[in-house]
Amino acid sequence: MNTFDSYLLPPSTLDSADEVDDSRFLFQRPQTPLPTEPTYTDLTPSHLESALPTVLSGSPTDSINPMSMFYASEGVAKVWDDFLQTNAKGRNGGFHAKDYYVVRAVSPYFMLDPTEPGAWFVTWTGTAGKDNPSGMSRLITGTPLRLEDVSVCAYTSALEFHVYHCILGLAFLRQGGYTFYHTNPHVFSRETIPRAEDPVSTLVAIPDYHTTETGRYLTIQPNTFNQEMVPGYPNLARPPRRLWEYRREDEQEERVDWFTSSEDDIREEVARILREKELKLG
Repeated sequence: MNTFDSYLLPPSTLDSADEVDDSRFLFQRPQTPLPTEPTYTDLTPSHLESALPTVLSGSPTDSINPMSMFYASEGVAKVWDDFLQTNAKGRNGGFHAKDYYVVRAVSPYFMLDPTEPGAWFVTWTGTAGKDNPSGMSRLITGTPLRLEDVSVCAYTSALEFHVYHCILGLAFLRQGGYTFYHTNPHVFSRETIPRAEDPVSTLVAIPDYHTTETGRYLTIQPNTFNQEMVPGYPNLARPPRRLWEYRREDEQEERVDWFTSSEDDIREEVARILREKELKLG
């Protein structure tokens, strides 16, 4: 069976990961990235206007939540430790907060064009990914990950802070720019003050640059998650657009130039505005 649905069949257990060649690299305690030595591939839309398929430099602290585990204080780490010990599920549910590699990701919430299933799209790999083309990625089966989406803090409500703790499972699908993995879920929270919920998706999409040979035997399939390919690069993509990206672009779009457009174009634009107002008024 070679359909998309067949790719979504989860592995029976993650114990099968022991048979993967990369198993010799399994769990190594992550190290907090130093503020003075950041190296990463930033795949957020705002950083990809002139993107190159190389490692870019920058800081992961441009937008941050006080409960982020990037450079977290002992007090913040203690809050997450208590939360994990109370709520974490799965085979390795006894991990502490600092045992997870912290990565930035776009969560499957607030998508402009939602898909079923959805996925978490990794945008910043921290110390888990490659720091140069010849480096070794730690984003392999068995790696404990903490996916943080801080963009929701800036564009929705300060209470929104999406965090997903999991163990990276087996690669099962490749599409343009990304390799998709199953995960063994530990716990998910949507709020700055952690509260356990069921995530809408447990799939994780990792940029191909940061994946290992294990998933590259998969044939690249047509895009079905609405990721956007970067022009000029056949295997580099942006994550799917969010609701606020549409609003921002829509507000900046000028349908007509009120000083130089023809009378017919201006008349048509006025009629369109009036129709939209009538629709809003019911």
